[in-house]
Amino acid sequence: MYPAVRPLGVCLLLAALLAAPSPASVTGVATAATAPAPTGGSRDTLVIGMNQEPDRLGRFSVMSAARVVEGALFAHIAPYTERWVRRPVLVEDFPTLANGRWQVRPDGRMRLVWRIRRGFRWHDGRPVTALDFRFTFAMVRHPATPGVSRAVLAKVEHVFVPNPDDPYTLVVQWRERYPFAGTLPFGEPVVFPRHRLEAAFLRSPARLPLDPYWRAPLGNGPYRFVEWVPGSHILLEAVPHFLLGTPRIRRLLFRFVPDATVLQTLAIAGQVDATEINGFGVEQALEVQRRGSGVVALFTPSLRWERILFNLDDPWLADRRVRWAIAHAIDREGIVRTLFQGRYPLAHTWLAPRHPASNPHVRRYAYNPARARQLLAEAGFTPGPDGVLRDPAGRRVELTIMSTAGVAVREQIEEIIQEQLRAVGIALRIDNRPASVLLGQITVRRQFPHLALYSTLFSLESTGFEGFHSSQIPSPANNWEGFNVMGWRHPENDRLLEAITTELDERRRHELLRRQQAIFAEELPALPLYFVPAIVTVPRTLRGVRPTGLFGSFLTWNAWEWAWAE
Repeated sequence: MYPAVRPLGVCLLLAALLAAPSPASVTGVATAATAPAPTGGSRDTLVIGMNQEPDRLGRFSVMSAARVVEGALFAHIAPYTERWVRRPVLVEDFPTLANGRWQVRPDGRMRLVWRIRRGFRWHDGRPVTALDFRFTFAMVRHPATPGVSRAVLAKVEHVFVPNPDDPYTLVVQWRERYPFAGTLPFGEPVVFPRHRLEAAFLRSPARLPLDPYWRAPLGNGPYRFVEWVPGSHILLEAVPHFLLGTPRIRRLLFRFVPDATVLQTLAIAGQVDATEINGFGVEQALEVQRRGSGVVALFTPSLRWERILFNLDDPWLADRRVRWAIAHAIDREGIVRTLFQGRYPLAHTWLAPRHPASNPHVRRYAYNPARARQLLAEAGFTPGPDGVLRDPAGRRVELTIMSTAGVAVREQIEEIIQEQLRAVGIALRIDNRPASVLLGQITVRRQFPHLALYSTLFSLESTGFEGFHSSQIPSPANNWEGFNVMGWRHPENDRLLEAITTELDERRRHELLRRQQAIFAEELPALPLYFVPAIVTVPRTLRGVRPTGLFGSFLTWNAWEWAWAE
């Protein structure tokens, strides 16, 4: 029996939320005591509700909520469109082998020439030039600057501006082949203002994330930063004469509502106009559509992967038989059927079926509690007097699972998993934390003891290297870089990932990816659950919203094109 969604009273939720105090704003423009509670319904201000608050904005945040705000604050170099193709924005076009601006040498080194689009300006009026690109590369590449992963950056040998007097040409030299070198100059989606950050960077690269800039950024996109009231909202204002078109909605207000059920209630009540990074399941989004006034829920196929990460440093989980047992003990298909009405594709690997390199023939783990018990017995576990297994040393087998607090769907999944693991003799403790804590420190520094439940979003250019290569295990030695927070080490997996990241031929690269997925499914460093469609809710009268479902292109990627229907 699966736990049901626990509804809460609309009036009670609204009263509690609107009465909650908030700390002072970053800019001093408003405080929670003086600023009115942000509400929806104004044609001048579009309120977008999110169930996460960014820890900061810009390069040093790992949170999706930051990416949503940045979609409007920064002009992206080449964002994905809803058709899953990149659109050149800050650059005029893409270097290719055919146009001669992408050259591959016999030794594998490459040279690419980029033409920076003229006319973009930082919000203080300064022009955006190739010098900002060069500075951004130096900033994110520096070993003392904290970074989640420098796997792509490490492949770049040199970035230079051949004519500083007319700085709209950028040359990027690569140490080795990289198949996606022609889609982004050095793998970064946005650039940052050299004139604002260079002095702080030169003083102390390690302290750059502490600079006030990241809480009040100077951008170059269709909206400029106005204020950040912690615990409440971020406010952006339209930039007149933005190069791609002046936004027709004057203000965007991103409202933070950590509890997804509260956010659902606010969306129904019209207290927020739209939602993104909302923590909604299918039924929650459809309920907003049914009960909200003029609201539509949009479901977009995506490459977002929900999974359970195993900390492989734990001696129990280091035994793959235990990981296999956990996989067989959890009714993943039942979770999808019951909680999501069967709408979410069940995951057996990390690449979604829509990805052309997804491998449908990997090892699968059907729900089979008897097989789970057998595997646990083979691993040396024996029943204890309380029904919980004991390991060979006599220790009680109790695991801890961590996830993002306030996301009702994940809380339900944890309760289901807790019940099903107990049925095979494993006790499970639930320990959820705010997203900024879980994603900003606990997982990055591998401080989750056993299991971690959350999602990651891939793109068509994802190679798996940052998430699964052993060099990408975060540690003090590499300044906590990389996404391989499981601690997975597998020589053949590493070899395949290294080949994938240098293979220019798409057909061969896809074949290598399929082989890597087969190893992943056999070793199971993480348990795939399902692929999550991008779920947003928007007003029916808002035109131009085109969700992509891909990493780097959230709801706001084309915010300058949004407009109210006449």
